[in-house]
Amino acid sequence: MRPVLVVGDLATDVVAVLDGEPAPGSDRPAAIRTRGGGAGANVAVHLARLGVPVRLVACVGDDPAGTALLAELIAAGVSPAVRTVPGAASGTIISLVEPGGQRSMLADRGANLALRPDDVPSPPPGGHVHLSGYTLLGERTRTAGLAALAAAAAAGATISVDPASTGPLRTHGVDRWLADTAPATLVLPNADEARLLTGCTDVADAARALAARHRCVAVSLGADGALWASGTTVLHRPAHPAAVVVDTTGAGDAFAAGLLSVWLAGGEPEAALEAGLGLAAQVVGRPGAR
Repeated sequence: MRPVLVVGDLATDVVAVLDGEPAPGSDRPAAIRTRGGGAGANVAVHLARLGVPVRLVACVGDDPAGTALLAELIAAGVSPAVRTVPGAASGTIISLVEPGGQRSMLADRGANLALRPDDVPSPPPGGHVHLSGYTLLGERTRTAGLAALAAAAAAGATISVDPASTGPLRTHGVDRWLADTAPATLVLPNADEARLLTGCTDVADAARALAARHRCVAVSLGADGALWASGTTVLHRPAHPAAVVVDTTGAGDAFAAGLLSVWLAGGEPEAALEAGLGLAAQVVGRPGAR
């Protein structure tokens, strides 16, 4: 199995699954769970559990949360390349999950904003680098993300990039993001991100447009499954059913990890999509799951 270097955030996730619709100005019962999270860490943990050798590059604060996050990461089988930032607080993400699984995120990236180019080790020989888009979308961390992409390209490693989120992506600038990620072998947007990056209304057209820039594109479509595009060919696979959609937090990270575990082992695109969709379905059916 090819080794993977993941570059991205490590944070505490606070997931609040609401019992009913939000009640602004009042109270609403909720099931609240706290666990390790962060887009980079989520992908790394899933890969490790799937038997992929993986190392995570991130930053934590010199606080109890950082100590706990590192311990959880190591227990999951991930090799940490994590710097502790003196005087900084570790990142925290609050996810408010409404009935049906729709969620809103409140992000304090904390020590992750201190990530530097010299925090990124050389890519593993014959390996793969996965970059969480949040690294490129923050001005303080963009140089580290660009350094990771440049080192991977120079080493001949394959590269995957997750665009992360439409709001920060729009602020960063589409043309700027496309230029930043030119070395990527595989991009992993969701449908809204694919449309934003291309200006195409139809998601299949958006996938084709991105595939004109990158060797491979995998677009997650939520309840509609996922698309794989390479050249002008687009393959669709339906979503795997979840008994009850409890929480979609981290579903995209699970999809990316499941897909990468098969694709990096030489699996065909259809099998890679199925693996990603299967893992995502497991995550959305469990509250606060990773």
